[in-house]
Amino acid sequence: MNTIKGLILKDLMNLKSYKTTMLFILVLYVIVSLMNEEMMISVPIYIVIIFGMIAIGSFNYDSMSKSDKYILSFPVTRKEVVKARYLYVFLFTLVGVLFSIGLNLIFQIIKTGNLNGVSDVISVAVGGFFGMILLQVFQIPIMYKFGAEKGKIIQMIMILAVMLGISGITVGLMKISNVSLEQLEIFLKNYGILLIGIVSVILYFISYQVSFAIYSKKEV
Repeated sequence: MNTIKGLILKDLMNLKSYKTTMLFILVLYVIVSLMNEEMMISVPIYIVIIFGMIAIGSFNYDSMSKSDKYILSFPVTRKEVVKARYLYVFLFTLVGVLFSIGLNLIFQIIKTGNLNGVSDVISVAVGGFFGMILLQVFQIPIMYKFGAEKGKIIQMIMILAVMLGISGITVGLMKISNVSLEQLEIFLKNYGILLIGIVSVILYFISYQVSFAIYSKKEV
């Protein structure tokens, strides 16, 4: 477990170069929140996406520095390396969710003096989190297979294909089951967080197994 903590700490130390980006996010959020109250509710999803993309950016550092060769020269298994990467990506994206919700609620109190829109804020942030998970479960194995540079092009193609596929499947299921958009929204409001939690764990586990299978055979 200490090994995994050390690997996660290594990725966290690389975040120093993103200090300007994080400050920009905060300033942008303040400006948007002050300009438009309706836009304030939708901003959390963008913050979550940015946190998720920054987490994936750790692959670029490892690729440029060839750090895997150095790391694997220590008593560290490839399984631990992959597990640490998944934990880091998941936790940092989750931090993005909590950060976006907390920031939004603070500004909502300052601007309106109440928390009437708290459920909408949480729904938007959780939706952004699930969206990032759908991207990450494909992004990470692609990065392990093709590397950071080649992986970018392939992941964009796959992301588009996945988004179109999910949209098509959702529309098809709604037509077959005669479920209206309103009914779907009610279902998601009641069970959305639980459902997203279960699906997220399953998707991450499958993705982790695929990444480990790729990395265990890869020369570094």
